[in-house]
Amino acid sequence: MRLVTVLALAILTGSIAGMLHSQWNLSGIREQFRPTNPGSVAQFIGQLEQQIVEVDGPVAVVVGSTEYDFGTMERRGVRTHTFVIRNDGNKPLTLEKGETTCKCTLSSLASDEIAPGESVEVRLEWTAREVGPTLQFAQTADIITNDPNNRTIQLVVKGQIVQSVMPRPDVLTMNGLSSGEDITVKGKIFAYKEVEQPLEIVEVLFLEENPDNLIDISFSELSAEQVKKEPRAYSGVEMTVTLAAGLPPGAFSFPVRLTTNLPDAPKVDVFLNGSVDSDITVFGKGYRAAREPGSQHIGTLDLKPIASDESFETSINLVVKGAYKEKVEFNIKEIDPESHIQLSLGSPVAIGNGRTFHHKLTIKIPEGTKQISRRGGNLGTPARIVLGTSHPFVNEVSIEVLMSITK
Repeated sequence: MRLVTVLALAILTGSIAGMLHSQWNLSGIREQFRPTNPGSVAQFIGQLEQQIVEVDGPVAVVVGSTEYDFGTMERRGVRTHTFVIRNDGNKPLTLEKGETTCKCTLSSLASDEIAPGESVEVRLEWTAREVGPTLQFAQTADIITNDPNNRTIQLVVKGQIVQSVMPRPDVLTMNGLSSGEDITVKGKIFAYKEVEQPLEIVEVLFLEENPDNLIDISFSELSAEQVKKEPRAYSGVEMTVTLAAGLPPGAFSFPVRLTTNLPDAPKVDVFLNGSVDSDITVFGKGYRAAREPGSQHIGTLDLKPIASDESFETSINLVVKGAYKEKVEFNIKEIDPESHIQLSLGSPVAIGNGRTFHHKLTIKIPEGTKQISRRGGNLGTPARIVLGTSHPFVNEVSIEVLMSITK
């Protein structure tokens, strides 16, 4: 009897313990997956619907994204992309262009406003230019709206710059030229991208004025053997630059932009730099060259003070080189003051196996000449000698003379 009672109590105790353990284990799961109060869900949806209903006005929405990554573009290549702006509001939307770093065009509208549910296209046209020291480019356009929650929409196009066409070299240097002679120099343009069409130059643009059309540029296709000599090149052209006689003396620099036929119409810049020496120069005691831009004066002759009771004589040489050296003749065009200076020209002499011809100019101040001061500044305007020439590009030679005649 006692044994049966003990067994019954043990079974009852185990059952109660098992039920409590199971309830404890499952209570956490029931808590985690307890259904949300249906009343709270309805309340949240009602608030959301109320917010949507409360929108009263235009709503500007860019379909897709406000940014467009074009990937890679040729340097100075031109591309376009069209964004779409839709009016998701219940009142007309107005748009106008704001600040932009590229060409921005709004498509034509039936009216000045975009009705609810309608869209407008915004077309951006841009040129790939570097941003800072990197090869990234980015262009932006601001669109001003009457959407109170989106007053300014900034559209962005961006990408990576590549340059598949390069000049070799990019600077063609021509120093020490004669103003009376033509010169021809050559360079090469290579394409480093494999495309169906071989490289061609379709446009030549002088970024600065081509003086009197003295520069001629032509192109010819390079042979396969010539292209192979340039690592990683697929095609190329030879550029021939001919500089005609007639450039004025001094340094020059002519940047030239070449447009090619490859995709993105890559553009490359080539610089034509150099200097032109005058075919007529002067040297002699007391003379210093001092050509000023835009002036015919090519130098100054400094004469020591001269006593009026003494005569004075000196000479300088007019040196002629270039294609017209044997043909150039000089004549006395002007003397100021003519009452104090006498000039005479000698016959030309060939020097250095005919590389140059020297013309001797003798300057004489006779005895008894009146006192005068022509030394410049407060000491009087400098005297002047002007010689005419038969050179086709150097019409005259003008020399300042610093002189004074004392007692």
